[in-house]
Amino acid sequence: MLRNVLAAAALAMSPFCAHAQQAELTDSERQLYEAAKAEGEVIWYTSQFTTEMSEAACGLFMERYEGIKCSPVRATGGVTFQRVMQEVQAGAVQGDVFSTNDQSDLIELKKLNALEKFMPQSAEAMSPVLKPMNDSDGYFFVSSVSPYGIAYNTNLVSAEEAPKSWADLNDPKWKDQIAIAHPSFSGSAGLWTLAMSDRFGWEYFDTLAELNPQIGRSIADGYNLIVSGERKVAVTAIALSRQGEAEGQPVATVVPEEGLMLPPSGTAVLAGAPHPNAAKLFAEFMLSQEYSEWLVSLKRYPLRSGVQPAEGIDPLDTGKVITVPAEEAMQGLVDIQEKFRETFGI
Repeated sequence: MLRNVLAAAALAMSPFCAHAQQAELTDSERQLYEAAKAEGEVIWYTSQFTTEMSEAACGLFMERYEGIKCSPVRATGGVTFQRVMQEVQAGAVQGDVFSTNDQSDLIELKKLNALEKFMPQSAEAMSPVLKPMNDSDGYFFVSSVSPYGIAYNTNLVSAEEAPKSWADLNDPKWKDQIAIAHPSFSGSAGLWTLAMSDRFGWEYFDTLAELNPQIGRSIADGYNLIVSGERKVAVTAIALSRQGEAEGQPVATVVPEEGLMLPPSGTAVLAGAPHPNAAKLFAEFMLSQEYSEWLVSLKRYPLRSGVQPAEGIDPLDTGKVITVPAEEAMQGLVDIQEKFRETFGI
């Protein structure tokens, strides 16, 4: 499966690379590029994508900006944030750009003066739905949107018996057959846990615990388990399941009746970054036309206006979504993580 993902990412990249190399740079972009070339590298701490997708994104950046090495350091949300915090507290920041699925991480770093105030000029072209989710003070921006839904193995579950809603996951027929992610390791899983608790009460997770779900560190773990047939149903990023469908994997995607869970991922330039100009150039790149087109090629949502989602995917502004405000998430996640550990014993 990983080979298929990597191959798809490489194929998706190629037409956009050619376009990017021919594109005219804006004046501000050209100035950043010249300064970034002197630095020679950008180090990207991220939990937004798989390792393969992160490497593909860096490859696209290096094609556009020759002479600047892009090095992704990919781990789960909790691990990545812990690493950044340790570097900040030690006064020895090694990364340049930090991307997370949990914007409360960025709020905490902002309060510690650990973020560089920088909003890419390309943010002006962002989707009207996403632009208000950027930091109002200009310290971080939405850099990925990967809504959560439900996926199931089509060899093991029929469309008729598949869950249709978030509430359906608590049906006893799914005992020993569900996969979810741990909110202490995955930032976006933490937001999903908080959203489900707000909507259904903690009883939702008391019942779910009785069904013995398999709990992974990453939201991608659940997708892998249903592809392999080890589990029938998973809470996962619908971009993964839709890409799997396109590749012929035995998966199908369910948009829950209550709405997709929308955890906006955010990115910021770290204060004290060793390659500050390359970091800002990478931030501009993440909101570029080419980057949004690449996201669409991977069945993910574009960030810019004027770039349409892949065929069969409704724009975010036409469907129901469930969100958790970043400030609410910051206040509630620690308690949610502790309750989750108590309930599931892990």
